Amino acid sequence: FTDISQIKAQQEKLERLARYDMLTGLPNRTLLADRLSTAIALTRRTGERTGVALIDLDGFKTINDTYGHETGDLVLKEVAQRLTRHIRDTDTAARLGGDEFVLILRGCSGDDARRIAEGLCDAIATLRFEWDGVAFAVSGSFGLTHVSDAVSGASALLGAADAACYAAKQKGRNQVVEHSSARSA
Repeated sequence: FTDISQIKAQQEKLERLARYDMLTGLPNRTLLADRLSTAIALTRRTGERTGVALIDLDGFKTINDTYGHETGDLVLKEVAQRLTRHIRDTDTAARLGGDEFVLILRGCSGDDARRIAEGLCDAIATLRFEWDGVAFAVSGSFGLTHVSDAVSGASALLGAADAACYAAKQKGRNQVVEHSSARSA
């Protein structure tokens, strides 16, 4: 008999690296795509609503440039923890890359998804950090969309959420803008 426990442990580690963000521990772009496809299929099959939110941290480049990447990493980790603490077990919080996060809010009506996004927007805005005796805050702009016949496919959903996020930034940051509102902005 051969002990394959080391091989199994290595395989599990590689799988984790392939599907999760190493900094935050959240699902990465690969696992997000899988979960989003599953959510779309379930929404189409059952008719239950699914919200998708894209979050971009406001002024994150300035944080990285002013306080350094270590501090930026600390901010990203804290935002990830805040997101996971404020969503349900059936939802997904993922890191898309850089300072962008995505939420998949399964079984949420439009009002419920907006309420969750607004609560998270407020939760992120309450984060306070200190670097070398200087206190600073962080906030996030949220773009919200929903799985529907008009917006089909993962990339189209993310594109709609991104457009709404851009509109939130244009309207002053630290707020939630829904995709339908983004078009009129």
